[in-house]
Amino acid sequence: MNRIGRSGRILGVLRSLPLTAALAGTGLAVIGLTVTGCGGAASPAVSAPPSSGDTSAETAATMNWLEKTNEMWTNNDFSALDQITAGQMRTIYQFEAKGAALPANASRQPFQLTGLSITVPCHTGRPGVFVAYGDTDVFDLGPVMQPVAMVFEQVGGLWKLAAAINRPSGGWPALCTQGTPPAAPAVLAPGDYAPALARVLTRAATGAAVTTGAASPFAVNGFFAGSGSIPQTSASSIQQDRRVGAGYTSRFTMTSDPTFALPLAGGRGLWLIAIMTQTNTYTAPTGFRGKDWPDGNPVATPRPAVVHHETDNFITTYTAIDPLRTDDGSVALDGFFGWPLASVAS
Repeated sequence: MNRIGRSGRILGVLRSLPLTAALAGTGLAVIGLTVTGCGGAASPAVSAPPSSGDTSAETAATMNWLEKTNEMWTNNDFSALDQITAGQMRTIYQFEAKGAALPANASRQPFQLTGLSITVPCHTGRPGVFVAYGDTDVFDLGPVMQPVAMVFEQVGGLWKLAAAINRPSGGWPALCTQGTPPAAPAVLAPGDYAPALARVLTRAATGAAVTTGAASPFAVNGFFAGSGSIPQTSASSIQQDRRVGAGYTSRFTMTSDPTFALPLAGGRGLWLIAIMTQTNTYTAPTGFRGKDWPDGNPVATPRPAVVHHETDNFITTYTAIDPLRTDDGSVALDGFFGWPLASVAS
């Protein structure tokens, strides 16, 4: 396995991200136990919700995921990929498997997880989803332990990692864990979240100011206004690239992955989790010869002597608090996760 992430490149190309300090080195998210492949439980990660009651099955699934991921990292063995991943995470693991290679004359230490806390959200019938919170170095390839969450879903009788989220700056939202999900409707139906999000994010990535009307049904929070917001960082990058005759555009698109709608504690609405693709495109009609684009993003490798076009593809997760309709509020983006896929310069 060559890597399970290339986080050094992600901030340069996912320029349309708010809260850049919190997102530095973004990578996959996980849960935790004090283990390096095995071991005992540690205290829950800071600000992680308390664990649900009996989570022995969920803990076993978590440990199985860790064991299989470490096989990929230390032995370049991806044979269990379909056993432990689904949706977004399957896409990421499949992409990494294509370029997997162990370093020459070097060994790799297994990844660590600390502070496991598992929440089984309110449900009817058998639970089909659980969320695990904790700190890990898995998706930064060892150098940094980060607070993250993972969403597992049950597919074909197996618990599989489906989505991941970096901890929001405001902390994790409290989820409903007792009884059946509340019946009161939220502002956005789960099926409407991804298409609305793709539309608003793509507009914001043009660098144009996002008004309340343009953002609807989303709140104009730090994702859409102010320093480090999507429009502000996009506008700055577009201007820098334009000085050398280059163009930059970014587009967000829905995926076929499901939107997770997890009920919030107290019947306050839903925590929505949607998977998107982001495609960034550079064009340089007269050719570009530098190693880095003027906005600071490195030109993709292999790098031609003269670059006329570059496409960068990512898979991302955006989370949002979706309040009840009766509260007369807006849907507020609160969390993000991003992963670089293919980058091609020509």
